[in-house]
Amino acid sequence: MKRARHGTVRRSGTAVLGFVTLATVVLAGCSGAARPKAAQPSSSAMATTVGTQTPTSTPVLSPAPRATSPSARPSARATATASTPPSARPFAAVVTSDGVRQWLDCAGTGPTTLIVVPGLGSTTAAWTGILPALRLITRTCVYDRPGLGRSPSRPADGRVLDAGGLEEELWSALQAAGERGPFVMLGHSFGGLVARAFVAAHRSAIRGVLLAESVSPGDPTTGQFWPEAGHLIDLKASGVATRGGPPLGALPLVVVSASRPDADHLTGPTYGQPPADTAVWVRLQRANLLLSTDAIQVIAHSGHVLQQDSPAALVEAARELISAIRTGNPLVCSSVWNRWAATCV
Repeated sequence: MKRARHGTVRRSGTAVLGFVTLATVVLAGCSGAARPKAAQPSSSAMATTVGTQTPTSTPVLSPAPRATSPSARPSARATATASTPPSARPFAAVVTSDGVRQWLDCAGTGPTTLIVVPGLGSTTAAWTGILPALRLITRTCVYDRPGLGRSPSRPADGRVLDAGGLEEELWSALQAAGERGPFVMLGHSFGGLVARAFVAAHRSAIRGVLLAESVSPGDPTTGQFWPEAGHLIDLKASGVATRGGPPLGALPLVVVSASRPDADHLTGPTYGQPPADTAVWVRLQRANLLLSTDAIQVIAHSGHVLQQDSPAALVEAARELISAIRTGNPLVCSSVWNRWAATCV
């Protein structure tokens, strides 16, 4: 493995997993700074089970993880013991579906639901700083993959994972929690591959895509395997799961890239990768625009971890995307990006 790009570890030969210490950020519309805290389960979510599309299957929401035997690629089957709560109801809990237990945190209202897919080894904690701003725009969900954050670990069975299996687990959790969409996908770093695989598998449920410093399928500099939570992830198989992109047609797409993609943060050390590797990354970021006929790219004054270095630009990207979806107007570059030290191209 040549390097690993994500929100919590350096891109080096050996990935060092861990939580991200959130920087204090100033959100759009806020005059003060807020230090993020780990997501806490709401009292209503802790005691609530929710319904799904399949009346014979059963999801369970619980406030604390416990050991299970999750399957590699669960179906969306789940069973309910109580009625589905209104879509506007916030909750944060471990969702169990087909043996896979994942922490899911959803809140906010809107006709579309934004799904935040964190990067390799990253958790909901890396996003708490900008979740309030995102949830003012539309309903927003973020989750922990098994073995990360508040989600229980998988069995140590040596399975190799890929974005295709991970997106199925995410879809299953959303269905079990009563989140029906339609969805807007926000994928950061490796989470971009999971988001793209999700779009490829559930195209009719998708209204827009936001790729934030996303890993691109077929990037020759990433190597084949990256570690996460005691398992290997196959990057080549993950690229295949995106089904060639996937092509989005006229589906709105915002690509947010970093001005300094060779480091987690603007003020931090670089990953030490060759300049040629960084050049490939930058070229593939630009190439992502070809996925849709309605696409813009925003270059944020940021390192790779956009949600911490340039949270306002990322929130604005979500706002512009959701606005385009709601109005039906095409995405355009405007002077608004100058306010957030970002450039739209």
